Amino acid sequence: NTCYMNSAVQCISYMPLLRSYLLSSQYKATGDLNKDNPLGTGGRLLEEFAELLRAMWSAKYGEKMPKSFRQKLGSINGQFSAGDQQDAQEFLNYLMDVLHEDSNKVRKKPYVEALEDDWIAQNNLPRIGDEAWRRFLRRNQSIMADVAMGQVLNTVTCPTCNHSSRNFDPFNLLSIPVPTSADVIFQVVVVRRATAANCPWTLNKPRKSDKKNQRFTRRSARPSSGPPSDSFVAEQYVVAMSRLADSSDLRQQIQKVSGIAGIRLKICRGEVLVVDGDAENESVCRTLTKIVPMTEKEGPCSQLAMKKAPNQEVIPPTVIVAFESTLKPRSMKTNNGSPESVDETDDEDDEPEPSQQKNLLPSPKEEKMMSRYLEVYGDEKECRVVDTDPFVLSKGMSRSLWPRNEKELKLGLRVDAKDKRGNWFQGSVVDIVEAASKEEKGKGKGKGESKREVVVHFDNFAKKWDETYTIDHFDEGKVQPLYSHATPRMKPADFYVHHRHTNPETDELAMFGQPFAAQCYSEWSGARAGAQILAQASRFLQYNSDWSSPIDLDDPTSMERENKANRLYEKIQTAISDLIDVLVDYDREYTRLALGLSTHSDQKSQPFRNPGFDATNICTVFSKKVNALLTKLPFEIVVTSMETAQGKKINVDPDEEAFPLSLVRTIGNFLNARQVIVLHWKEHPSDRQAAPILKDPVLYVPLPLEVDEAGVEILKKSQKAGKERAKRARPGSSGIDLGVCLTEFCKSQNLTLDDNWYCPRCKSFREGRQNMNLWRLPDVLTFHIKRFNMSARWREKISTRVNFPLTGLDLSDWCHKESPVIQQDSADSHVYDLIGVVNHYGSMTGGHYVATCKATACGKDGREEVAFDFNGHGATLLETEGIDTSPTGWRLGRAKAEQTNQGKEFAAMASRAAAESSEPLWLQFDDEIVDQLPPRHVVSEMAYVLFYRRRRITPSNIAKYSTLE
Repeated sequence: NTCYMNSAVQCISYMPLLRSYLLSSQYKATGDLNKDNPLGTGGRLLEEFAELLRAMWSAKYGEKMPKSFRQKLGSINGQFSAGDQQDAQEFLNYLMDVLHEDSNKVRKKPYVEALEDDWIAQNNLPRIGDEAWRRFLRRNQSIMADVAMGQVLNTVTCPTCNHSSRNFDPFNLLSIPVPTSADVIFQVVVVRRATAANCPWTLNKPRKSDKKNQRFTRRSARPSSGPPSDSFVAEQYVVAMSRLADSSDLRQQIQKVSGIAGIRLKICRGEVLVVDGDAENESVCRTLTKIVPMTEKEGPCSQLAMKKAPNQEVIPPTVIVAFESTLKPRSMKTNNGSPESVDETDDEDDEPEPSQQKNLLPSPKEEKMMSRYLEVYGDEKECRVVDTDPFVLSKGMSRSLWPRNEKELKLGLRVDAKDKRGNWFQGSVVDIVEAASKEEKGKGKGKGESKREVVVHFDNFAKKWDETYTIDHFDEGKVQPLYSHATPRMKPADFYVHHRHTNPETDELAMFGQPFAAQCYSEWSGARAGAQILAQASRFLQYNSDWSSPIDLDDPTSMERENKANRLYEKIQTAISDLIDVLVDYDREYTRLALGLSTHSDQKSQPFRNPGFDATNICTVFSKKVNALLTKLPFEIVVTSMETAQGKKINVDPDEEAFPLSLVRTIGNFLNARQVIVLHWKEHPSDRQAAPILKDPVLYVPLPLEVDEAGVEILKKSQKAGKERAKRARPGSSGIDLGVCLTEFCKSQNLTLDDNWYCPRCKSFREGRQNMNLWRLPDVLTFHIKRFNMSARWREKISTRVNFPLTGLDLSDWCHKESPVIQQDSADSHVYDLIGVVNHYGSMTGGHYVATCKATACGKDGREEVAFDFNGHGATLLETEGIDTSPTGWRLGRAKAEQTNQGKEFAAMASRAAAESSEPLWLQFDDEIVDQLPPRHVVSEMAYVLFYRRRRITPSNIAKYSTLE
């Protein structure tokens, strides 16, 4: 993992003047080698690096392993001692700093005071800049300071007193940002739970026997100012997130805009798919919203966002669907106002003796608690406003119905049962069968042998794991009352509800519409869970004339059809409201009967102990009422596999079955993690008078969406900024120009208090406004393209292509108008040509560095060409004394070829041909492999560090560091 080192060293070895300075050992002749500088390495690393460069330019090696340089570097800086991958820019910055300190002519650095604000206010910028540079040179005099260091004018203005603080900051490497969207834009659709407030057409309908217009008194009418409000079913927001934020940060932002607690939100990625390709089809069945649940720490947001398509000017916002939990827990408080405490564990850890099971009556404390729950469970607010967790009641019902003999074994009994491996699981009795005869078993019939067996289905397990038990197992303690041993599942059952219909043209099943998330308490009966699903499904049954065909107000027939359509939806809404009442009322009554507390039962029982309870009568009456109302619904509720719901199967799942609106089977025992609920919408009603006014084949109505106006403004600004970035991009090519990055570097930006800028006039930390300008430019200018972003959790590489010029980079647009670069007479003082590039391939977690350099002739003694013309035309190979035929600079070819005379001759021929060509030669250094690279391939999205040289190098530097005679 030394590619980072190789790429940086190769680029430095092509820096003019510095290369000559090191190869000629000028630092020794002039006494520049500083062995006393505590900020350097005592000259050790400079000498090792110079020795490495001499080996590279000696024309003796096709490849060389710099063991001595690496060992010396590792002993000085432990960061580079091991074989771990490092950042080439960090290594380059360290190496340039070491070369500066090791060649610093200042042996004892004096203390230099900063410029006083009063003095700065009394002088012009050129005078201030020159003084700042003079003070910098008092402590820093080296070839790096002369050749590779410049100045940036940093101006910060206080927003309170308007005082401008101006500092001239030196640099040897300029880090420029890649302008990307600082934020990722998400279009968030918040789907609220159905309540009497936002679904009054169903959940606030009064009972038939009630003469009131509504069941509950509404606090206020629908707000006129828009979302957020619990009076809306669905709300749309636009949320801007940091690129390195994750789904937990997104959840917090959605909580902030919607007012819904983040813990009650289920976040999903959404994508609207067209499932019917007919362009003329405007039916609600034409589209399907595909949802993908997001984990708690999924991210970063830059990866969650949609990618820009080739034909798109602006990236569309990413759709996020946030479902509010459909459960609103009922607050059960004691007389002093504190929440009711529910003991979820058993006091006894050891298995009780069979005789202990006879004491199944609740303690006074448990009896009081169950009585409190029974007072509210199944009341008018149940399912429409709040939801009650029947955990306490389920434990009581299991003990109340616990059988004393095999005749009292009954369906739906909740138990804890020990499986064949000795593990305890909670489950329900789902079947009662007659035991096999003695002839079938081949055994004699003993006294007291059981004739009945029960099949127990364990919660959240497939049917293949069902086990069979007899009353003997009950007596032996292998089957015990609910939660005697098994750990309660306090987390509600969580599932998705999808919409489906039968395509009338193909007669195939097709998913459509907006799925939704639903939650149910695991101990709810199928009836109570069914009421929950119906309540949430009522959000899709608010009839709106916007979803119908146009109405002619002057046509009485058209108005009559509209009225009939309204009445049709009203009948359906009434049927759902009535069915919810039946489901909740009978579930409540069944619970009281099972606990021996109902006053309507003819059966004799004692409170909280009713093992002889027979549910046949109540279940029969319940089924008749439910079946009568189910025929009035526009859909059927079925349970199917997740694969079928996702459209992976064309035909109906063979295991698909109707949702169990049962009083005796709990939803937690029926559903498992691989099942979903499907609302299969029926065909259009037989009411032909209303049918023509409805343009859809089903009565499904999309959720009414309320749009947040503030989000609309955020989206407009984001799209405007995206269009501006698209305009700045080079026409006909991908990516952005280097000038765009420089403009981003120089543009004004607001500092935060975390930046700790101290206003000298206000004597306090302020959020100042900062802008940067180039002031003094070096002969060799190094740009670091900031491609890597990091946060506490996430890292990101920006792969945007930066188009940089190979020649003629004019920096005058980004230099301050009063800077010495602009004030000079020579126009070439701010024009630069590219000499090298460090490229990074891969991602943040792993990658590879490759260097690209413009080949320039240089003798092994450091003599090189530093003339004005640097575009390759007219370049000549400088000869060195005693060498006539062998190359004096870079050598082409691979390691194996270098071992033969033929390889050496080829390298010599290639070097001469390149020197005589008017086309500049670019070389690519990929570890030990060196290849020619066409100039058109130098620019890529992998460019990480750029090396430029001034077209007309400062004459004083040429005179000081060149070895030309």
